[in-house]
Amino acid sequence: MAGLEHKYIYEIVGHSGETHHLPFVDFGTPPRNSKERLAVVQGMVQHAAECSSGDNTLAAGSRAVRDIRSEEADDYFVFLISDANLEGYGVSAENLALALTSDPVVNAYAVFIAEPEVAKEMTERMPSGRAHLVLENDGMPMLLKDIFSRALLSTRSSL
Repeated sequence: MAGLEHKYIYEIVGHSGETHHLPFVDFGTPPRNSKERLAVVQGMVQHAAECSSGDNTLAAGSRAVRDIRSEEADDYFVFLISDANLEGYGVSAENLALALTSDPVVNAYAVFIAEPEVAKEMTERMPSGRAHLVLENDGMPMLLKDIFSRALLSTRSSL
């Protein structure tokens, strides 16, 4: 998102077994340079290494969809990133889908970074186009570009 601050306002919030809301980047205050971006990643790694096991994905998704509209914007996007190991914690694809589609104005997506066999069933049981699997880190930018492009085309076709 570097260089696009004039176009997009975003925040990055983590979730884990300990919390459903762990701010890493606040709205309107993106990391300005490589050192600040590295500090964000280091904060994520440190929390992941120290947090208790468990899962707050559903609560995180619900809150993100609700909170995203607190600021006026042309479009609203939520990307809920998960390892897809949700059913072990009682989170079904159907419940996650309900959370992500609870506000029709918000474009909310689950992005699973997992082995295909772990994420396959969860992805198949989500509404079409709402769940995606990323196998390699370099697939994330292309996925986001594709989602933004589809949303733009959908908005234009409904005008």
